Amino acid sequence: MKTSLQFFKDMGVCDGAYAVLARVFGQAGVDVFDYAQGYQVMLGMMDQLEIEAAQSGEPGHDTAQGWLEWCYELRNRPEAIMYFGDQIEEDLFRTADGHLHETLDAARNHDRRRYAELRKDHAAARVINGVRFGEGGAETWEVVDPAQGELAGFDAFVWHDSTTGLNHRTDSAAEAVTFNAAQAKTLDAIDAAERAARIERRVTDESGAFSVWIGIEEGRKGG
Repeated sequence: MKTSLQFFKDMGVCDGAYAVLARVFGQAGVDVFDYAQGYQVMLGMMDQLEIEAAQSGEPGHDTAQGWLEWCYELRNRPEAIMYFGDQIEEDLFRTADGHLHETLDAARNHDRRRYAELRKDHAAARVINGVRFGEGGAETWEVVDPAQGELAGFDAFVWHDSTTGLNHRTDSAAEAVTFNAAQAKTLDAIDAAERAARIERRVTDESGAFSVWIGIEEGRKGG
């Protein structure tokens, strides 16, 4: 990863550290410094850095250790790795569940499958059975859809509550409608989660030494 004085300024380095860096660049006679090499130079200047830091009075940067920690974290900042525009965009993608994929299409398809599976599981869990009583205590069960107004004529309703793992039975059509409405909210939550699901691509600096994950900025996929 390359660095320059303007790079450090744009990354938000404190004034005291910037002055030290300017001297380092000046003594080396360069405009661009390799990050790893520069970090080692800073490690060799701990005594001088401690004096400079103590004089800065800036919170978090008033010790040499604070400066070094700030510099170390640069390798984890996407804007630092991508600063010069020479980063390597790898063919490696990560979905929000931590799975890795070699193409963006594979990552998208993985998300489609896993959210489809969630909807399938949810659909199975929200089934409501309408019950009609017959002679001798016989019961006839039929899957009903409260959203379609199919509850008239049933004597009871039975469903499996996936949140508790228990079967529930009631003679109240209103209670069945309430349960169905609550389950619909779960489906809305799954839809929202898919829209917000983040796919990231691994990006490496030009030296291949430091990598970060960058979100794929695009409209959410459909279907």
